[in-house]
Amino acid sequence: MKSEKKINPVNAFKISALLGFFSVIVMTTQCKKSFSGDSFSPSLPAVIKSISANGGGALYCSISGGCAITLTGDNFSLTSVPYVGPYKCLNVVISADLKQIDCKVGPASNGVYKLEVRNSDSQASILDPSLASTANDFMYASFLYLGSQESPGKVYGYAQHPITGALVSIVGSPFSVAANNSTYGVAIAPNNKFIYAANVTSGTVSIYSISPVTGTLVAVGTPVNSGGGNPNGLFFHPSGNFLYVTNQTGNSVSGFSVAADGTLTALTGSPFATTGASNINGLVVSSDGKFLYAAGMGGNGGVTGFTIDSSTGVLSIIAGSPFINTIGGGTTAPGDGISIHPNSKWLYMGLTGLKKTSVWSINQSTGVLTAVEAPLLNNATTGYVDNGGSASTVSADGLFLYGTAFSTTATDPKKIIVYAIDQSTGGLTRSSEATTGGGPNDIRLDTTGNFAYTCNSMNPASISAFSVNKTTGVLTALSPANYAIPTVSGGPGIMVMQK
Repeated sequence: MKSEKKINPVNAFKISALLGFFSVIVMTTQCKKSFSGDSFSPSLPAVIKSISANGGGALYCSISGGCAITLTGDNFSLTSVPYVGPYKCLNVVISADLKQIDCKVGPASNGVYKLEVRNSDSQASILDPSLASTANDFMYASFLYLGSQESPGKVYGYAQHPITGALVSIVGSPFSVAANNSTYGVAIAPNNKFIYAANVTSGTVSIYSISPVTGTLVAVGTPVNSGGGNPNGLFFHPSGNFLYVTNQTGNSVSGFSVAADGTLTALTGSPFATTGASNINGLVVSSDGKFLYAAGMGGNGGVTGFTIDSSTGVLSIIAGSPFINTIGGGTTAPGDGISIHPNSKWLYMGLTGLKKTSVWSINQSTGVLTAVEAPLLNNATTGYVDNGGSASTVSADGLFLYGTAFSTTATDPKKIIVYAIDQSTGGLTRSSEATTGGGPNDIRLDTTGNFAYTCNSMNPASISAFSVNKTTGVLTALSPANYAIPTVSGGPGIMVMQK
């Protein structure tokens, strides 16, 4: 029989003590807590005691972001992050005593949002009882700009209130660059940091940086020669890497690469000639960045199409250009305002002089345009002398097209025509109209889709403001309904909004 080995009581005590020691170590390790700045703050909401923006100004910024924010309070932690609504603040710096946070707000959409601080457990902050419930309301707003055909040319700027739609003139507006005359077209870079203006008679493009706090414009470098005669319309590639400009008398489109500092460099082969169309005016780039289309007011008119090389920005003309809508017996199509549906499938153009609006479908592979239906008379209830359709804009949801019914004759009614868009064919049905305070040459909707603004070139020069019924597309004049533009000579041309 095998004998059992007996454990010495002394050794048994030593083993038991050793196991107990390891047990204590394990338990201590498991329960150990680092007493850093985060030790208790996740279980307590941060308390905001004060908020200041831009060195003491109002809690406000352009949708481009970049405005400085300072918060003071209690229960901040090393991982606290300020948010403006759903938008996370950038460049966060937290003081050593965990009582102050500095940051810069990022880009956002129009609106008024609550500013709060979230700790590592995502618990939202509260306001100190001494503060009003609106003390953390932060406003993101868009800036609106328009070009004016003066000497020197000017760019007028306005800030939009995202709740009421009211406009306030930007301090220092209008902005100009000496010796650059008859500013007409304007375009904002997709990053909302730069604006570009086409100076028709001087043949140049001016560049300005946009202050995210005030909307003030500061000239960047010297104006760039367009490379063609009388630059007019401008449009950005959705990547922000390329800017395109129409040359009215040059019958061409110029292309530029855009550097991080906003400066421009002409693309290889620029300017790119159109074929069979002259007096090149409006232009648009499809939202997928594949195609560019330019409107021709002279010759046979119509739409000249180009494919875009996504890496170089170089344009190649699409076979069959210019495309003319001959349904219903039309032989010419003097084009002006041009736009593309958000789905990139349909193109719309105002036929100035014919007082009509035309629709084409876009071949998604080749960019070739095919007329959808006979052009629609956009002023059926009035007797316009000229310029019936100078602009067109599609709502962001793709449900409605807004076209201008402009005339140089003071006694003609001045209107915006609203069309419902057939979501299967892209075809149009006239649904309503709205009266403007001057001859509308352009129309823009803000990023919320709640407001629309027209740029009225004359009779008188002004901006008209409307609320938008997103269900019906109907426009209703705001109060105030119109803002006078104090042009010395000429009148405003194209208008753009940050988005």
